[in-house]
Amino acid sequence: MSREDVLAIRTYLLAQPPISQPQPRNILPFPFNQRWTVALWKLANLHTGSFTPDRNRTAAWNRGAYLVEVLGHCGACHTPRNATFGMDEDHKLAGGTAGIWQAFNITSDKIAGVGGWSNEELSRFLKTGAVPGKAYAGGPMAETVMNSLQHLSDDDIQAIVAYLRDVPAQSGDEKQPRFSWGNAATVDGDAGTEGMTQGSGTAAGDDLYRSLCSTCHGANGGGSSDGSYPSLTRNSTPGAATPEDVAMTILEGVKAGDVAGRKSMAAFGGWLDDGQVAALANYVTARFGNPDVSVTAADIRQMRAGSTTGQTIMVLAAQSLVACAAVLMLGLLLLLARRLRRRTSSVRLMSAHRDRR
Repeated sequence: MSREDVLAIRTYLLAQPPISQPQPRNILPFPFNQRWTVALWKLANLHTGSFTPDRNRTAAWNRGAYLVEVLGHCGACHTPRNATFGMDEDHKLAGGTAGIWQAFNITSDKIAGVGGWSNEELSRFLKTGAVPGKAYAGGPMAETVMNSLQHLSDDDIQAIVAYLRDVPAQSGDEKQPRFSWGNAATVDGDAGTEGMTQGSGTAAGDDLYRSLCSTCHGANGGGSSDGSYPSLTRNSTPGAATPEDVAMTILEGVKAGDVAGRKSMAAFGGWLDDGQVAALANYVTARFGNPDVSVTAADIRQMRAGSTTGQTIMVLAAQSLVACAAVLMLGLLLLLARRLRRRTSSVRLMSAHRDRR
């Protein structure tokens, strides 16, 4: 960050009213609760130095690079992690995670990324979190729009778009763009209240959708006529190659903050059990999005606990790695201590022998 921006943030923070807040207990699992490991992480991943504008690029591109790479730190969520849990720079902005939520590929790839979006659509999404026919922000991205991006100037929004357009395209496993799944909804009368739900999904999922979702999203998933409640067809969330964002939307809802008229969505995690959440999520993806995606009640239980199965495996692998490293280090220390004792004993014996002579 520039010195001016650092001082500006400091000035703002010092101007806020003081709040007495007890320090929360560290609940990170081992080895992530060990602060000394941060030093090892820094050796592998910390890049020091300030942002340097590229003189061969336009002012808009450099401003966009500064916003994306520095102030916005978009890669913290949108870039996958490497074996040391640092950002994998070989796959920059190719998609990552924000906790359990999936942060999508935002490179210029036309299938896996946002290459099929127009500049106007990208700008609109950053400013409002909603582009009918493409995507609606949820989870941490909705909160980012609500608390941060909506307040940027139009010039800054366009600078971000200019920079993202120049990030090298990164392909993925997607068969088609996330927003291309699902047929356009056809509902007679008000999309929010009339029509009969049709299509795939279990009876339980169908019943849950009718009772909990159809009033806002429409019986056939078309959303509300004024756009305040999103369509579920042609929507990147149900059309994603993984089910986490649909499931987390059901569990936690969406905090939209009424940005550009978007309404927030209630969380159903306290009302539905794991099997019901899984049934509803599978119904939504099968009926309106990617039919190849599904989730189980066990997956939902894992998400409620704060992680995905893959993340749990990574934690267990890290724990095993650290445990093995600790055992190896202990073994080396014991071996070194044994050799030192032998050397000390030998020196003493030689000294005693000389004394006797």
